[in-house]
Amino acid sequence: MTANKQRIVSLDFLRGLVIFMAVFEHYTGYLNYWYKDFFIREYESWDTVYTSHLPMIGKLLPMDSITANMCLWLVPWVSQIYLALAAFNLAMKTQEQVRAKLAQKLLLFASIIGVLYVEGFVIAPNFGEAISFYPVMLWMVLLALFSLVYGLFGIRGMMVVTVLSFFVAQLGIPDALSSFEAMVRHYVHPDYELDARLDLFMASGCLGFMYGWVWHHKPHMRDMLNQGVMLLSVLALAIFFTFDSIGTISLADVYAEEHSLAENTFGRMGIWGTEFLVISTLLWLHSKGIDVSWKPLNWIGMFSLTVFIFHKSIFIFLWGPLMTLITAKLGMTLVNNFFVIFTLSSLSILMIYGFKRSGIICHLMGLHQDNSWKAVYAAKKPAVTTAPEHEAA
Repeated sequence: MTANKQRIVSLDFLRGLVIFMAVFEHYTGYLNYWYKDFFIREYESWDTVYTSHLPMIGKLLPMDSITANMCLWLVPWVSQIYLALAAFNLAMKTQEQVRAKLAQKLLLFASIIGVLYVEGFVIAPNFGEAISFYPVMLWMVLLALFSLVYGLFGIRGMMVVTVLSFFVAQLGIPDALSSFEAMVRHYVHPDYELDARLDLFMASGCLGFMYGWVWHHKPHMRDMLNQGVMLLSVLALAIFFTFDSIGTISLADVYAEEHSLAENTFGRMGIWGTEFLVISTLLWLHSKGIDVSWKPLNWIGMFSLTVFIFHKSIFIFLWGPLMTLITAKLGMTLVNNFFVIFTLSSLSILMIYGFKRSGIICHLMGLHQDNSWKAVYAAKKPAVTTAPEHEAA
């Protein structure tokens, strides 16, 4: 069986939209917690430069209602759909292809987690948050698990994992993770957090993988597949809106209810229904020759991990301090509203695009020296088979 390696433009668009919304949420959160977690870095200048900010020390900076409603309706499924899309693409390869490069794949996912932890130590306000376990790290763990199971046991193995993903809570895993979190908080640091729970995310990844496997390896079933996924998604949403609701969000704390919708069965059905209705609709349009595309978002989708890695540092070390200084000079406090967040998110992505296009990142990583290194140090020197001339003489 050969894999269909066609890249789906509409899914790049969706991935780009999801990453932009993730950047938007993170920037809202950084402003929300700026006076509580980050303003302490300017402590020596509080009474001279930053007097207008003193009343906000240690407090949360509320967001506006537009931003709050965006977070309320978008965050629950946006935080899961990236994993579903990544798993969809992972299923593109055959079992033999995955098995052949399994070690490299696992090393890649482990390396990404390592880089994310290094980033955490650079930007986090304390040690506990630096060593915390966040959703993108769980995504890498799950993608590694999917690669391992699929590579060794094939699609039947993934079917078993998918079924188990619906019963993670019943298997006692959330309680075990809560105990682990409490232990680390007690013995290591009180601000440690397991922000990503297996029971909240695993099913989205499994369903995305199964969807992707059928799409890529059973192309004759695509129309029936999309229709089935659409129907099940609409049914899941109907059940959700009948027995549950989207809930509320606090203007004061963007993260207070971040995962609350995914903590009950009907809420998870609403999340799955939303994300797979969007994916199946785009795939249905793609099958009809219609690709939803806008180059800026498609670029973000294509280089999603690059955007994700750099956007936090740009805010913590550029936008946050710059806005704090400017507002101090104007005699006011920071503002956390839709216009500010949208502007900063867009500017950050433009900066990352500029870095990527300029080649400076590759240059700083020394990629231009790879061939020289191989030529000088990595090439094996031929063994001496004859004695030097002066010895032979």
